[in-house]
Parts: sequence; structure tokens; C-alpha cells
Amino acid sequence: MIRTFEQKDLQYVIEAHIRIYRNEYNYDHSFAIFIEESVREFSRTCRPKKEMIWIVDLDGVATGCIGLVELNEHTAQLRWFLIEPDARNEGWGRQLVEHAIQFAREQDYASILLWTNQDLTGARRLYQSFGFHVAETKRQFLSGQELTEEKWVLPLT
Repeated sequence: MIRTFEQKDLQYVIEAHIRIYRNEYNYDHSFAIFIEESVREFSRTCRPKKEMIWIVDLDGVATGCIGLVELNEHTAQLRWFLIEPDARNEGWGRQLVEHAIQFAREQDYASILLWTNQDLTGARRLYQSFGFHVAETKRQFLSGQELTEEKWVLPLT
């Protein structure tokens, strides 16, 4: 089942990102700091009528998440998207992205953007299947390594 977050889920979002990105992509402690700060900021400033985090909840166990935050009146940003390794390829990622896009439409956002990197091939394929396209790329040293970051955009109007 997919549900909206509870306060206790925010720690899961932080922990899962740190664990999965460390194990699968060798991201360093700077990524952990970035994730923790961004989720804590969401916790302090969240406006539930415009922003939300959804959790994949399988028998009471958080197994994935996605967030949508307001960048400005017209644009939302997709954030904190992941599925636990043992729950992948079961359609949960697609359902999470669908929830976020539907919510953005209901809130009258004109577009959604997200930042990812070229190494996240599964997520990139999923974004493309929903009509997101790459609008910008840049090479940066992040999370302890050289990454090609990509800004993806989905117009909603």
C-alpha cells in the first residue's frame, strides 16, 4: 500500500537514502548530510496542501518513498525517490511517481522538475516513461565522486 508519511517516516527516508546510496553507489558522508538537512527542512516547513511524501508500506514496513516539494507557485520538485532492493521490479516505483504527478496536477503546478545523475539508470528510464526530459546537465564533485547531474522536467499543462 502507498500512504502519506507520518513524522516517524522521515527518519526512514533519511536512513534508507544513506544506506542504499552508500551500498549501491559508494556515496560518502557528504550525501548523508545533504539528505538529512533536506528532510529536516521539509519537516520544519512542509505545507501538506502543496507538498507531500508518500511511503510504500508493506505489512507495516516502509519499503520505498517519494516526495514532492514546492519550488515556486508554478513548479514542484520530485525528491527522495527510492525503492528497497528486495521490492524493486514490482511496480512500486511507477506507482510512487504516479502519486506524485497526480498530486502536482491537483495542486495546479505547471511543471515538475527533479535532479538525478546518469548512474541511476533505472530511475532515469522510469522518469522518461512518464514524459520527463533532460533540460540541463552538469559535471560536479558530489557525494565523494565525480557525477554528471541531470535536471529533468515534466510539463503538466
